[in-house]
Amino acid sequence: MSEMEKERLIPKAFFVTSGAGMDTEQANAFDLALCDAGIGECNLVEVSSILPAKAVETERDKVTQIPGEITYCVMSRADGKAGEIIGAGIGYGWIVKGNDEVVEKKDFGIICEHHGHYSAEYLKEKIREKLYKMTESRIPDKKMKIELAGEKSEVKSVEVEAGKFGSVIVALVFVM
Repeated sequence: MSEMEKERLIPKAFFVTSGAGMDTEQANAFDLALCDAGIGECNLVEVSSILPAKAVETERDKVTQIPGEITYCVMSRADGKAGEIIGAGIGYGWIVKGNDEVVEKKDFGIICEHHGHYSAEYLKEKIREKLYKMTESRIPDKKMKIELAGEKSEVKSVEVEAGKFGSVIVALVFVM
């Protein structure tokens, strides 16, 4: 790793997690959703939607986080009240560049999120649509071939229980 890379906050890995929480208080429902996702003890800092080319996907249970740790993530969140459907989701994939003869290695990744009063099926379709729009917007030179590779998504959608508030989250969490 070069001196320049050491000074920058470039994630080495990431994981995707989701959770849901319900309580008579909205703030508690959100906290329960974070705990359900396994990130309730982190100080979350939301960032925008680019994956570094060298970042590798890992599993949540393989990452040790210290309570109070500043943790960067892309988060999708939906809140609601009794009887409502709430859903959140994140999609991600790798931008690969090349030409008609050669496709080079991954350049970087993109992440999108969508949330609201939606079913899991609707969220998956909307996220896929957004990922492809994001990919298309990154084609400055029409001679260059740019593709989305390794597309994945995770969604969480629930109906809020009677007499409660609900919260769902899906987060792509960066590991430094």
